[in-house]
Amino acid sequence: MRRWLNISYLPVAIGAVLLIIPWFYLSWNTTLGELIPAMRFRTKNTIAGVVGDASDTFSLHSVLNGHYQQSISKAVGVLSPLFKPAIHWKNQIYYTLLGTAGSDRVVVGKHSELLEMTYLDEYCSRDATTFRTKAEDWAARIRTLQDGVQALGKPFVYVITPSKVAQYPQFIPDGYKCPAGFADKGSKLKVWDAALTSHGVHFVDGASPLPAAREKYGIDMFPRGGIHWNKLAAALATQGVIAAVNAQHASPPLMPFTFTWTVSYNPDATDRDLLDIMNLPHPDRHFPVPELSYQSAEPPGGCKPVKITEVGGSFLMGINNTLEALACPPEITYWFYWDHNRFRYADRQMRELTMDAGVRRKSLLDADVVFFEENEAALPDSRHGQALMDELKAIRAGS
Repeated sequence: MRRWLNISYLPVAIGAVLLIIPWFYLSWNTTLGELIPAMRFRTKNTIAGVVGDASDTFSLHSVLNGHYQQSISKAVGVLSPLFKPAIHWKNQIYYTLLGTAGSDRVVVGKHSELLEMTYLDEYCSRDATTFRTKAEDWAARIRTLQDGVQALGKPFVYVITPSKVAQYPQFIPDGYKCPAGFADKGSKLKVWDAALTSHGVHFVDGASPLPAAREKYGIDMFPRGGIHWNKLAAALATQGVIAAVNAQHASPPLMPFTFTWTVSYNPDATDRDLLDIMNLPHPDRHFPVPELSYQSAEPPGGCKPVKITEVGGSFLMGINNTLEALACPPEITYWFYWDHNRFRYADRQMRELTMDAGVRRKSLLDADVVFFEENEAALPDSRHGQALMDELKAIRAGS
């Protein structure tokens, strides 16, 4: 009886499989997968930081004008089942052997600290003279915004959040071109705080106190694998925000809190956001991050949730997560960069909701408190800040 499997045929069989599977995969996705999207293999969407459909919609019009053929040509590599492992292992080789990142958004700094290119570019191009002039104008406009919010009977707090590169310039890799002078790079927050103070803006600087906090607590305020502040830095800023709100005689007030903390070696979420973007098959996630337990009490008359409307960037999530962990969590409507996303914090849960300009105006009018956040790297004159100013101007004009 002849053996049905001859080991000598194995290399040929493997070669055939490697040819047939990608061909089937591509053929399926570019034909039936286009006609019935639910049946498409979605390899592309499984890679962090890469989203969107792989090709143009299949239709007679797209075929006749050539768009479909062009998109298929560009997408062949992405649609291949080899695309994901190729990306992963290329990035692993870059990181392990060359000490660099396969993503153009990430820079591997000293001690394996991950930095984001946007923050590096900003820090290394600072110009104190130019910033000082612009800072005065922007601080004056924020004061006008504050007056508009307070005219509606609401406390207003402007929040400054930190840049990891500015907090830890010692992590910038050797050889990286960073021409800005020491005074330009190091004086930005001092100049900005002085401008805000001179214009009477109610603000919380969540960035400047972090070097002292690092000394006090003995742990970095940013995780090695992330670009956002950790839970400890966010909690310290939240305490400042609560104090700034209550100093304006807010009713109902935000309840203060204390916390205890321990060191964890299980980073999650924003503790490893840059590490996840690198798409490494074997990432090193063993680095210290603080884990907090919060202590707060309900007021004598019971909880009355404070309604907060806020406009700002991703660092606000750290403050919001802290507020939601307290005994009397507020109800937060969070307009992410004004018109990118709308999030709702209520009942200790965060949900993303659809965008609606009418709801945005209503949330400003119904709020008990309004927060406006900018990262120090974006100063001055953010687009979401200007949009908020325009909206308050329109509200006041209508009233």
